[in-house]
Amino acid sequence: MGRSYGMIVHVKTNQINHQDTKSTKRFLHLLRALGVLVVVSPPVYAADWNDQAIPRKWVEQVAPEKGAKLELPDYANDFDRAKAEIFAGRYKRGLMMLRNDSSPQAVKWKARALATIGRENDALKLLNGPGMEVDRARVLMQMNRPAEAKTLLEKADTIDGHYVRGRANELLGDLDAARKDYGWFAEKYLPQWRENQEKGFDDAEAVTTIARGLDRWALLTNAYATDAALHGTILDMFVKAYDVIDRDYWPAHVAAAGYLLSHDDQPKAIEELKAAHHANPNDVESLKLQAQIAIEQFNFDGVDQAIDAIREINPNSTEADLLEARNLLLQRLPLEAETPIMRVLANQSRNLEAMGLLAAAKSLQTHDDEATAVLKKVEAIDADNASAYREVADQLAALRQYPRAIAMYQTVVKRAPWWTAARNELGLLYTQSGDEDEARKVLDEAHKNDPFNIKTTNYLRLLDKLQQFARSESAHFVVMYDAKLDPVIPEYFGQYLETIYSQVCAAYAHEPAVKTYIEVFPTHDAFSVRTTGTPWIGTVGASTGRVIALVAPRKAAKTQGPFNWSQVLRHEFTHTVTLSATENRIPHWMTEGLAVTQEQTPMRWEWVPMLYHAVKSDSLFPLDKLTWAFIRPRKPTDRPLGYAESFWLCSFIEQKWGHNSILKMLDEFRAGRRQEDVIIKVLNRNQDQLFAEFVAWAKQQTATWGYDDATSKKYEELALQGQQLIETRQYKEALAVWLEIAKLRPVDALPHKRLAGLYLSKDINDTDKAVEQLLLIHQMELKDDQYAKRAARVLRNAGKLDRAENLALQAVYIDPYDRDAHELLAELKEKRGDTAGSSRENKVIEMIENARAAQAE
Repeated sequence: MGRSYGMIVHVKTNQINHQDTKSTKRFLHLLRALGVLVVVSPPVYAADWNDQAIPRKWVEQVAPEKGAKLELPDYANDFDRAKAEIFAGRYKRGLMMLRNDSSPQAVKWKARALATIGRENDALKLLNGPGMEVDRARVLMQMNRPAEAKTLLEKADTIDGHYVRGRANELLGDLDAARKDYGWFAEKYLPQWRENQEKGFDDAEAVTTIARGLDRWALLTNAYATDAALHGTILDMFVKAYDVIDRDYWPAHVAAAGYLLSHDDQPKAIEELKAAHHANPNDVESLKLQAQIAIEQFNFDGVDQAIDAIREINPNSTEADLLEARNLLLQRLPLEAETPIMRVLANQSRNLEAMGLLAAAKSLQTHDDEATAVLKKVEAIDADNASAYREVADQLAALRQYPRAIAMYQTVVKRAPWWTAARNELGLLYTQSGDEDEARKVLDEAHKNDPFNIKTTNYLRLLDKLQQFARSESAHFVVMYDAKLDPVIPEYFGQYLETIYSQVCAAYAHEPAVKTYIEVFPTHDAFSVRTTGTPWIGTVGASTGRVIALVAPRKAAKTQGPFNWSQVLRHEFTHTVTLSATENRIPHWMTEGLAVTQEQTPMRWEWVPMLYHAVKSDSLFPLDKLTWAFIRPRKPTDRPLGYAESFWLCSFIEQKWGHNSILKMLDEFRAGRRQEDVIIKVLNRNQDQLFAEFVAWAKQQTATWGYDDATSKKYEELALQGQQLIETRQYKEALAVWLEIAKLRPVDALPHKRLAGLYLSKDINDTDKAVEQLLLIHQMELKDDQYAKRAARVLRNAGKLDRAENLALQAVYIDPYDRDAHELLAELKEKRGDTAGSSRENKVIEMIENARAAQAE
């Protein structure tokens, strides 16, 4: 039976003054003598609280640490058990178990645990004996003191010594010395491994370090370009370490994960991290890699969870502060990101990662002079530094600040030509800005450096496809397409785009300086790589500024079927114009809202109940969260709600303050102003006030939609009655019912579909009203051209050929591979005497048949 406690006292050690520590300890001992359980937080190293007087069970209650219960053999001694606890991530428990052990091995493991929980200075005090140089150097590296670490390891000639010294040399900018250290692994171990892996490779830790050293050597010397087998060799080393030599050696999984991430193989890296996390959920390096993946996925919560986990281990963790800064930068909060950055620099004034992030935060706020000043301080530490410039480039690239980001990446590539990730990002920027020739040059070099990088391979395959595309050029657009599979594209795209060019540009008082590229991809996978670098994204169109990418609007195994490409192109070209007008500084929600506005269609049917319930449940996105509905949706409804709410918000601003307010906001964003400041300056409201007024307006809009409980009940009753009347062919009676339903719920597709059918019936036969209803449905239909075709035929039969032809053309816009739509359009053109137009449609029909045959091959 365990001891029971009648009272629990919670002591917060971070609120106790240093002078009061001794008296506090005495008081705690008195409480324990009286049978009181004392819980201390944050958990501290037990030696601070007179560990001799504290029972082990109490320590486990004070400092619970994650991890499965260890099962050790009976013959394991106290040191073995303590070492196993620390290795499994239970650092404080292991420290408690080693409190009376002063052997060199115990000292090393105590120092390791102390350094992990943030007590680096205490770790250094312990590591003052012979043979402890590498361990001491590791702690110094953690404290960002590479010069001292290098000096300490000046004569080291061991596996660990060469690797840690190599890392110190890298951080100091002495890359020649780093290459020499890492080259030692290639000279001594690479031939030996290839000759006989079974001889001399029986230590999992050593093999893992050798593999890490070989990877750094390969990157810094471009060895991956000349040794095709090297990638597999290094992976084999990691696998042998954790799968053959020692199945419990989880650090090999962590090393493998980092290696795979450096080659952009995220799925395999995640599997490696799962294995490591199972063995040690408190490993800081693993948590950092998990956060890195979460950042790439725009998973803010995932990053925060990793940060919290690291701070549970070390409340003052530099790694956690840097991750917090990255997470804030990712959320477009550069000013807020400066706070954790400055915490790091207060303790480590020469921390190059923090300095690079600070320069990035300044750049995002368009404080370029301040950013330049920070980079000059970096260069005073490391004259040829590339990492800080990479930080700035990455953040500018995320906001598509093309010229500024490209200039930064060029500096990175010049200073670190082996850095594949930087070349990849530069290549992606070139492709997004429409400069495929420069992209090819950069990515070819990246591929030479690292032939196994997945992103590089994807981008190069994309450029190969683009090179094979046919081109159709007009005054303001260049349309690229697969001539074999999509020959109909140039027949319509360029002509349509030129008709909307002046309209969209006039709306925002801006014309792009260069022609816009329209790239139509024959498969959805290729389109996704074009926009994200990976083969999946859940949409059919995307704008990166100058370049608009589109999936071919046809039915095939690897497309998403037909869709109204004209409406999508108008939407995406609006992005091109507003991004260009603001130099890509417009908030995401606003460019989306304006793009939907420019579609010039009524509120989409499917948005209506969604918006109604969002308003009723007070679940509209606040302004500071609206952009993330697109980038990081938490629920399947977040993205469509984001589009709908953004459209609504832009409409509200325009109605209340006029279209000129939109133009003023664009001007302010172009100048680099923050969203909250722009709203105050242009609309004379703060964000909360604007949102409150918008919500009140939204409630007025939804009040007449007919989705309240009483109206919904009446709607259901009438819909059942109206359907029964149709089924019994009582069309005139049914018409009256469905007209009443349409008044009750005017923004619902069903009553309009029923009314269209009733007006077309022989009993009623009101073609004008039938066309009116068909047009309402057609305006909202993105993927089905039947309503446009039906309305066109009704108008044709009524002799209204001009309107009929326009609707037949819109049917072609929805499904350019629908032979029936082309035949209808050809017929109407012929009736109107447009022989050239009729001939074109007949030619397109022949193209469609040939393309289908090619697709079937």
